[in-house]
Amino acid sequence: MTDSPDGTAGAATKTSPAVRPAGRATRIVGLDGPRGFACLCVLAVHVGGHNSPQTVIDFKLGLLGQGLIFFFALSGFLIFLPMVRRLFAGKSMPDNKTYVVHRIMRIFPAYIVILLLCSFVLRAVFTENAAVAERHFTDAGLGMLTDPLELLANLTLLHSYFPAYLQTGISPSWSLSLELAFYIALPLLAGIAFYLRKRTNISAPVLAMIPVVVLFVIGLTGKLYTASLVESSGITSPQLLDWGPNGIAVLSRSFWSLADNFTYGMLVAVVFVAIDNGVLTGVVATKMRWWAGLAMIPVAVISLKLVDDNSRWQSTFVAIGSGLLILFIIAPLARGENSRLAELADWAPLSYVGTVSLSVYLWHFPILIVVGRFGWMAGDSPLGMLWNFLVVATVSLVFATITYRLVEKPALMQARKFRSAT
Repeated sequence: MTDSPDGTAGAATKTSPAVRPAGRATRIVGLDGPRGFACLCVLAVHVGGHNSPQTVIDFKLGLLGQGLIFFFALSGFLIFLPMVRRLFAGKSMPDNKTYVVHRIMRIFPAYIVILLLCSFVLRAVFTENAAVAERHFTDAGLGMLTDPLELLANLTLLHSYFPAYLQTGISPSWSLSLELAFYIALPLLAGIAFYLRKRTNISAPVLAMIPVVVLFVIGLTGKLYTASLVESSGITSPQLLDWGPNGIAVLSRSFWSLADNFTYGMLVAVVFVAIDNGVLTGVVATKMRWWAGLAMIPVAVISLKLVDDNSRWQSTFVAIGSGLLILFIIAPLARGENSRLAELADWAPLSYVGTVSLSVYLWHFPILIVVGRFGWMAGDSPLGMLWNFLVVATVSLVFATITYRLVEKPALMQARKFRSAT
């Protein structure tokens, strides 16, 4: 969880949104709380799906799982934002070595530690495909990773590229494989924009759109190609088409099919910097929040319909809505104004969950299995699901706090030291 579940913020201080002191990163107010809320939504749908499946169906709580898409849009915004700022300022591209070190240290130390603990201590990771093996209320398909190749694939976040290993290990970790692909693709595409900035007269806003458009096209073509394979595959189960041990599910979870989910947050980064730099002015800039708010209404309606139909395009429209939500929260900050909404969105409890969201995201599924073994989980009813959610959320936050303090935060400090040294 951030930027995606791995959660990094960066730009505009609480006291002066438009001020960016030279030489140090600042943070944008209003995004940690929504990230924490999205993380809890994902946790809730996983808890409900495993322990209260009928309640999830009756109340259509599967919608909560779309909180994950918010992470992708948020990653697009936060990681692309400093690149766009430098592009508009006519500066060189951010140092790639620093970028690589920070991205690696952001995800892998916490992920590897939690995966190993959940596998070899808790024995609560999937040893076979979760879509096939998982049974409600049971430990079916769960245990310890003993196959060396399966373990290696999971440790390197390459498991989502192999049908036999898809949805093994910590099952929600497929999204980190997708994030990793985005981390690799973004500087390569941004590099094109920076190259052209030095050698052409093309304006910065146009150049900043190159990575946005390319990733949008990648996601569009990936979805169309994957959809073209469904009929000939003979697979009719939506669950298996999305998550099963087959090539279509691998494509469905891949960067090729989901790259566009990052682009709407990236587009918001371009708009944010354009307003900040005075490229967008007048009523367009001053009313940007309200344009975004109005646009969210039809996008939400379309998203709900597509989610209900289990459409391949549901994530696209949820990602559009996520981008609009980000813009709705932070638009005044681009004009150097304070945003009461942004301050409210960073409500301290949710903001804290947002800070430790990567660890919460990785711990929660193994935790729900372990507390089930202890007999702490209630039945399949609304009150039962609420109890289950509170138990798993509480225990996950305790474990997440420990790994954040002992693993995530020290790793990030090392990354910052590397940046200072270079």
